[in-house]
Amino acid sequence: MRSVCLPRLKFCARSSISCINCVSHDLFSLNPCCRSYKMSFLLKWIERFDAMMCSSDLHRMHVSEELPYTDTRIGLQATWGLGNQLFLYSGKTPHLAEEQTVGVGGGAQIHDVRWETDMHGPITRKLVNETHNVFVTLQEQAQEASGKGLKPLLVKASKQYRSVLKACSLDVFNKSNSTRDEQIQAECEEQLKILNMTELIWSLCEILWIDVAPGGIVISQLLEWLRWHFTEGENLYSEIQREEFQEEHHEYWDCIYRLVLQGQIDKVRYLLSKNVSFQTDAFQSIDEVLRKMPLFSQLFRGNSVSEFDMKWRHWKDDCERRLEAGEFAACDNLVIIAGILCGDDSVFSQLRDLCETWYHMLVSKMLYQRPTVKSIDLHYHVQSCMDEFRSDGRVSETDSILLSALEFDIHQVIKDCSAVLSGWWFVAHLTDILHHCGQLESHRLEFGSNLREYLLLHYATSLMSHRSLWQVGVDYLDFCPEFGRQYLEHFIEKIPIDTEKKANKVLYICEKRNMPEQVKSICKVMGMRCIKNKRLGAALSWFLRSKDVAFATLIAEKFLSEYNEQGFFSNLDLIDNLGPSMLISSRLTFLGKYREYHRLYEQKELYAAGSLLLSLLTSRLAPREFWITLLKDAITLLEAKECIYGSKETFELMHCLEELTKDRQYLSPDSDTDDLSDLKETIDLLNLALTRNLARSIVMEGCIKPS
Repeated sequence: MRSVCLPRLKFCARSSISCINCVSHDLFSLNPCCRSYKMSFLLKWIERFDAMMCSSDLHRMHVSEELPYTDTRIGLQATWGLGNQLFLYSGKTPHLAEEQTVGVGGGAQIHDVRWETDMHGPITRKLVNETHNVFVTLQEQAQEASGKGLKPLLVKASKQYRSVLKACSLDVFNKSNSTRDEQIQAECEEQLKILNMTELIWSLCEILWIDVAPGGIVISQLLEWLRWHFTEGENLYSEIQREEFQEEHHEYWDCIYRLVLQGQIDKVRYLLSKNVSFQTDAFQSIDEVLRKMPLFSQLFRGNSVSEFDMKWRHWKDDCERRLEAGEFAACDNLVIIAGILCGDDSVFSQLRDLCETWYHMLVSKMLYQRPTVKSIDLHYHVQSCMDEFRSDGRVSETDSILLSALEFDIHQVIKDCSAVLSGWWFVAHLTDILHHCGQLESHRLEFGSNLREYLLLHYATSLMSHRSLWQVGVDYLDFCPEFGRQYLEHFIEKIPIDTEKKANKVLYICEKRNMPEQVKSICKVMGMRCIKNKRLGAALSWFLRSKDVAFATLIAEKFLSEYNEQGFFSNLDLIDNLGPSMLISSRLTFLGKYREYHRLYEQKELYAAGSLLLSLLTSRLAPREFWITLLKDAITLLEAKECIYGSKETFELMHCLEELTKDRQYLSPDSDTDDLSDLKETIDLLNLALTRNLARSIVMEGCIKPS
């Protein structure tokens, strides 16, 4: 199989129509939810496919190999695979049956088309697997917790999601640095950009809707948000610390400005203290202002907002008074620092490049202009910051999402993220947490009971076409109460089972979720595969697992036929340990009991063996065609030194032989002369052995035993 880009495929209008007709036939077997979703997707996909063929924006779809030329009179057909997967092949649909058949060169081939495979890469698989455990744990905890007890669990889960995102970002970064392949580096840079963007948006959503601060005052959390995502100031600070003459570093003052904008006052004071002019009045004055600056952090959480606001205004008035008095005029850099502390808009405009983005400037402005601003009021201050960075009036995708978040438009955030971010991971997990937080309005959607279930179904579906991630998708479907089980039942039928190990995995999933029909279907497939490979023991194990009476009986008959032909049983370990499972079929019960007879005979327990052999005949448990074999086995017991059978038991054996000889169909397996003569000889031997044993038993029963 070779991988090629999708634009090399050629589809005509007629091919698209036949594709719809063929796939729509499969759709009628689905539940209404699956059918509606897949049909709507298919129609949209076919409408855009011809246009997409000419574009290069197809990196999110994959084809196993290039399709050969397809004649328009033959058509293109398709069948749904597992999850987001289609199998395409050339062929004629029923509505083309009357048209002339045209051969297709190159032979018939099946082509595997998949889409939304962003989560199938090695690093993103780590993201999927590790966050899967967080998701399942959260669902279990959410069922038990409620009210105030639920919030810490949601915050913990959110931070765990972000930590996994950060770890994946580091893996991508290291991978990019460890390779010299330009294409791989470009892919890593694109993936790193998406992961960083995802973490940026998630952390803001966590501040606004998940880890909501008391009173809605978020400046402390927003500062942490800045420090986490804008690390240039921290990096410069670490670099300058290693210098012997720190104030001579070419970015010494830029580093100080960056740290002031992020509210890292202690580090600013440290760098200023390393300046040769630190003992001057101007430096001492700015250091005093920085030292006295009130911060709305844990130290002030015990005070009321009004008390903090009063302290902050008093501090700001003092800073403005010193700036107007010219206390910092001796150093222009200190004037800029004082301008930041006073919240001067012109200074922020001057330092626009150090802020990097409008949302960095927004948080910095709020720190020095309105530190008690509430999260719900942030959007009122956005426009002036955006105007500083929008020279062409355009808004990027990231800006649009963050702006919607600051406007508390949750549904718009989810909608935009679904369109911009690769895959469904982000929107599915964020929506799940917001659902548990009570932040989402509960309203029914067309494809799912609510928005949370709709997105989880999409995410699970995108995982099902991967050879290992489908197991993760199963757990997500478990937490979709309305349509999850229907989706799972459909997907189970589509999972390719190529090994017994995978079959056992799927069976475990089905048995755990009480899906008997799927269990029976899988066991039947595996059992028939074993029969085809002449592995009767393995086949019987599969049919016993599914309690399939018909096929268990069939395998038992094959074992008995094998014994008749070869004179011994194969798979003795399995037959010896059937246990209660033999009771599902009378033929299987006979097989187990007959094997028990052999075991007793080998252990020289002749009386027990003889009694069991007789009960198999008299109870009619043994199939009639096998009676002659049982009677042959009885000859050795009839000729034993001890009298195993009494007169009554001997008469019963004679009655069975007489009944068998009257029904000739079980005594004439074929017309071969040698077989008939052997059969006649066997019957004569049986009559002789029975007669001799009857005489011996009567004599023994008539004797008076000495007391």
